[in-house]
Amino acid sequence: MRSANESAELTQLEPMAQRIAQVMQQLLASFTKGAFSISAGTANAARYPEWRIAQNPFGAVLRYRLPKRGDEMLVHLPGFLVCQIVDVYYGGSGNVQARGEFSAAEMRFIDGFGSQLAPLLKAEIDPDQGSVVEYSGAEIDLLQLNWPRSRDAIVVQSFFAESEKVKPAPVGLILTTDTVRLLENRRSADENPEGPTDAAWSERVRSAAMRVKFPARTVLTHCNVPFSKMLTLAPGDILPLLLPAQVPLIVAGRVFARGTLGESNGRAALMIENIEKEMDQ
Repeated sequence: MRSANESAELTQLEPMAQRIAQVMQQLLASFTKGAFSISAGTANAARYPEWRIAQNPFGAVLRYRLPKRGDEMLVHLPGFLVCQIVDVYYGGSGNVQARGEFSAAEMRFIDGFGSQLAPLLKAEIDPDQGSVVEYSGAEIDLLQLNWPRSRDAIVVQSFFAESEKVKPAPVGLILTTDTVRLLENRRSADENPEGPTDAAWSERVRSAAMRVKFPARTVLTHCNVPFSKMLTLAPGDILPLLLPAQVPLIVAGRVFARGTLGESNGRAALMIENIEKEMDQ
């Protein structure tokens, strides 16, 4: 079961998925020479080995590298979808027989589609001008395609493709959790130009700040004594003191407030009369 945070992260992929669906739709329409529809489905967290085993072995996986991020993503095309599109491209009806291998024409389509999709994915996933998305080729043996163990945790964004002559078929965009985190951070930065905010984190900081203790003291009076007189002071000498009308309350070395002396519950007390303007702000 996904946590609330994971569900929130996946929900943030929806706008991007809608845009990717549009660019793939336009690209595939150029191959099928007619109207083509691709709609974005849901995004789901998964483990790569389990996802791979659940797919029909007859299919193509387009591999894309994000060199600047040191990451990779995949686009999965079911074999039956590829066969239908190529058949329609060459004037067929789209009614093809199920089989387990791609023809030379279908492989050319896969590579052509993969390379043309790369800059479109780059624009939607990593718009940083200093980065690129590289198409590194297609794999047609899905069962032999292994990712490093560190990338077992993935997110699968689903799409559904169809046209008048092409039966509905799923298309998958497979992202690592690092890429999803990158997208989430960019979304937060776009929505908060001054920097991402976290309400819970801000509240914890405020709460902690409220518990910080500062040394506070009151100064009843003071007097200036020449150094020469201090050298001659002896027990029994008297220093005249003048009590001020208001006694300062000093916090961390700065005057915070002023008040008058009094009594509260049998103890000497200071009643605050005013707060220093600088500290009040």
